[in-house]
Amino acid sequence: MERNGDTVVLTLAGSPGSRPWEGCINSVNYRAPRGVPVELPRAVAEHVMKTEAEAREAARRAERLAMHSR
Repeated sequence: MERNGDTVVLTLAGSPGSRPWEGCINSVNYRAPRGVPVELPRAVAEHVMKTEAEAREAARRAERLAMHSR
């Protein structure tokens, strides 16, 4: 992640063909492709990073639950 004033350049995990990150913040829709650098407002980039971390944690928990239910 690289910071440029009020914007942040980040590259989301995945490839450009992967499903992009999509979200709506303050009635503005955002779509960030994966696998390529994207410049976003700082607040949006922080939200993207937070939701990506939450999604990874949810996937880890689901995997652990699936292993315990076998």
